[in-house]
Amino acid sequence: FPHSKQVGNYLVGKMINKGSFAKVMEGLHIPTGEKVAIKVIDKKKAKQDSYVLKNMKREPRIHQMIKHPNIVQLYETLETDNSYYMVIELCLGGDLLDRICDKKRLAEWEVRRYTRQILSAVEHLHCQGIVHRDLKIENFLLDENNNIKIVDFGLSNTAKSEGLSQELLHTQCGSPAYAAPELLAHRKYGPKVDVWSIGVSMFAMLTGTLPFTVEPFNIKQLHQKMLIGEISPIPSDISPGAVHFMQSLLEPDPAKRPGVKEAIKDKWLNEGFTRNTLNTAACEKSLCPSELNPVVLNYMTEIMEFSLSEVINILINNRPSPAMASYCLLLKKLLRY
Repeated sequence: FPHSKQVGNYLVGKMINKGSFAKVMEGLHIPTGEKVAIKVIDKKKAKQDSYVLKNMKREPRIHQMIKHPNIVQLYETLETDNSYYMVIELCLGGDLLDRICDKKRLAEWEVRRYTRQILSAVEHLHCQGIVHRDLKIENFLLDENNNIKIVDFGLSNTAKSEGLSQELLHTQCGSPAYAAPELLAHRKYGPKVDVWSIGVSMFAMLTGTLPFTVEPFNIKQLHQKMLIGEISPIPSDISPGAVHFMQSLLEPDPAKRPGVKEAIKDKWLNEGFTRNTLNTAACEKSLCPSELNPVVLNYMTEIMEFSLSEVINILINNRPSPAMASYCLLLKKLLRY
């Protein structure tokens, strides 16, 4: 595995992508030989920017509250003198943006499948009192089985930790093209901002374009277009059911916009699927001991010399740690072979 350095149990390899204060590298977990993604955050840059610092502290905390097959798993966090490291699940399928760019637009059955997975994950978040606030095509990665993995919880907010559980959040967040009108207007907002963003993402998948665009960019005009529902053209070969569902998500008035629980019942969304497959265990966030894989646990205690009670405790509490990383990666390996 070609690498530039070792941090903890990981070899740090090539760069996958780069943001303003963080970069994501491919990594190798030495004890299991499995590949991971490593988000490297520059401490100096983070300390200069209170916003970055707050996001950085928030992200692992949010991850510990959630566990869902369509949300990327945080394995472990590490710290050196210069950097913070978040070790996460590696998604080999790239992101949805690349997928749409390659194909120009996606087939309806594919959009249905992805949208179902996104809604299922977001229902889980909302159940835990978490609003993502930055759902967009770039934050939907694909794993090797072409399943959605939502990433980037830097902007997520827990209604619970910010005072009252239903206390509505007041900040301007995320990417304007995906932001709900109430966000752009600096009004009070709640979980339905995520529903709007899913509508925008669905539009992007179906058409290869964004529903609301302004050239040159102007936030006031963008907001105006949203409020009057001046939407980009929709290709005529998209089924009425898909269009109707997408438009329901892009309802400018949050009071009339469906919540996730309501959206999940849509007729078009459930075509060809048995209804109840969507909201299974949306509110369960942790494993119970009986669900843990005995083969992996045995290997960890016998060969890797972990303490069984400690491993179980870590997994039940979804705590990022060397034990969590080893368990998840060994399970991945086992399921693959």
